[in-house]
Amino acid sequence: MAKTKEEFGASSSLDDELSCSICLSTYRNPVSLCCGHSFCRQCIQKVLSAQRQDKAPYSCPLCRVELGPILELQNSFHLCSIVEAHLANKEKQDDGIAMEKGKVVPCDFCLDDPKPAVKLCLICDASLCQAHLDKHNTKASYRDHVLVEVGTGDSMEEWRCREHGKVLEYFCQDERLFICVLCFMAGCHEGHKIVTLKVAHDMRMDDLPHAMDKLQRYKSDVSVALEELQQNKNQIETSMKAVTSLVQSMFEAIKTQINKKEENILSDIQSRDQSQLAECAKLEKEMEEKRDELVQHLQTLQKIREQPNSFHLLKEFELVLDRYIPPENTCFLL
Repeated sequence: MAKTKEEFGASSSLDDELSCSICLSTYRNPVSLCCGHSFCRQCIQKVLSAQRQDKAPYSCPLCRVELGPILELQNSFHLCSIVEAHLANKEKQDDGIAMEKGKVVPCDFCLDDPKPAVKLCLICDASLCQAHLDKHNTKASYRDHVLVEVGTGDSMEEWRCREHGKVLEYFCQDERLFICVLCFMAGCHEGHKIVTLKVAHDMRMDDLPHAMDKLQRYKSDVSVALEELQQNKNQIETSMKAVTSLVQSMFEAIKTQINKKEENILSDIQSRDQSQLAECAKLEKEMEEKRDELVQHLQTLQKIREQPNSFHLLKEFELVLDRYIPPENTCFLL
């Protein structure tokens, strides 16, 4: 069981009483001085050696009583026995605490010094060390008991029938379920093919090689399927690269043809535009010349208006009329 507050306090107080005042640890090879104080042999020897180097008289480091020039360190056998008993008891208490924390499961049949259990018997509801397990297995009536490993995480509730609370000692082959004796005798499994857990275990062990062979064949089939799948995958990737390269080449050719066609069309447009622009420039020049000529005609007509002689006015006007003035409906626009 866990320590109480009083036990912790008593243990702590005893630790203080059995501690060397120099190193503050539990006595190791304790010796006593003539003044009655006790120390670890090694600790007091260091103190006395320092006093000798300082040429000071030997004295107790606690009460300062001078010890005389000749010094004998007396072994404290009684105190040594108390320290050993205390350390042994403390070790047992620590082991008990470790067991309670689940680190070690003690054997239920060990009386004085419980050994760690190696198996749990679900029928006996007890933990067994190796020695008591050997005795348990020698009894014929115990051979069918259900044993589980210690520390596997299995709880007693997992091994008990939820309906009847009994240990699951049997296996129903028809429904492939663990059942208890009451399920077997009077429960819903009556008339089913029932075997003990050991028989079921042995049967499964016999079936295990066949199951492993079957799984091995299945594994081989899956491996072959994976290899074929990988081959298909590689073929798809290769085909995809080839098709991609072909499509890219086709579109590059199409782009080249389109660019060439574009250049030809643009060149034709430019040639046509340049021809039209040249024609426009020619007409523009002719129109400018015609305009300049008309300006001159206007100037001539202006002079005719100033002609005072009627004969000369009519003559010159008729001449200009025939030569320079265009007939009606003449258009100079393009």
